Amino acid sequence: MFPDSQSSDYSGWAKLAQDAYQRNQDADFFVNMGDLVDNGEDSSQWNAWFDAVEPLATRMPLVALMGNHDTYDLNWKIRKPLAYLELFDQPMNGDDQYTDQYFSFDYGNVHFVVLDTQFQEEKENNYEPNLLFDEISWLEYDLEHSHAKWNVVLMHKDPLQYANIKNPDITPGFNNIGKAFMPIFDKFHVDAVLSAHYYTYRRHGHIKNFEKNIDGPLYIITGVAGDVRYPNLWIPNPIDDFVAPQPETDNYLVMDKQGNTITIKAFNPDGTVMDESVLQK
Repeated sequence: MFPDSQSSDYSGWAKLAQDAYQRNQDADFFVNMGDLVDNGEDSSQWNAWFDAVEPLATRMPLVALMGNHDTYDLNWKIRKPLAYLELFDQPMNGDDQYTDQYFSFDYGNVHFVVLDTQFQEEKENNYEPNLLFDEISWLEYDLEHSHAKWNVVLMHKDPLQYANIKNPDITPGFNNIGKAFMPIFDKFHVDAVLSAHYYTYRRHGHIKNFEKNIDGPLYIITGVAGDVRYPNLWIPNPIDDFVAPQPETDNYLVMDKQGNTITIKAFNPDGTVMDESVLQK
């Protein structure tokens, strides 16, 4: 599982992806958590991204999430992500109106849900004003009808709100994404929620009813896989159980299910373990 691979030079992303594959050749599929590229309308960046993942993609399926950078045009304006939507074919079990934007799939007894967290920008730009309402309706139906033992959510933007050194007056807490989706995750007993977007690895721990609770889902920001860095930008949030050492390098994660246990390990580029989470039921 790779966080944001957005880069100015995709050689570092290529090395991380291919080294991770060499260490995990028994992986069943791989995930890129959104912001695959810096500019979603720049064909040279997509070419570089696909060149980097070719050794993986020719041998295993890919689950690609849409990030905000994947929706930019060449003038850095938000638009419907035409390139992204043409480049990837996702499971056809979301709404027909939002094909390839949100969907779900089962692998063994794990149910994965992929969400579109661009609903605010899409509403502001007047091309998908009802996305959030429609996505929530679909999400509740999807989780209600999941018969898998485990439910895991993948979403580009994180549900937590952070203050940063440029905006220190922001109150740490939960953003509009968290307020929209987290009660649904609680209701249907989602086990883990993985996000990206902040370019930092942080394990929030288990949260339920907007407070720390071991009975709630495990929340993790997956980190950064490209060469974009914001060293020491984020002001510590008291809810976090673990924050990657600063300044950060790139990283990747491996999710492994054995019997009644799911283990999620975060790895440094050299393959050493940075953090580990274990879920059991």
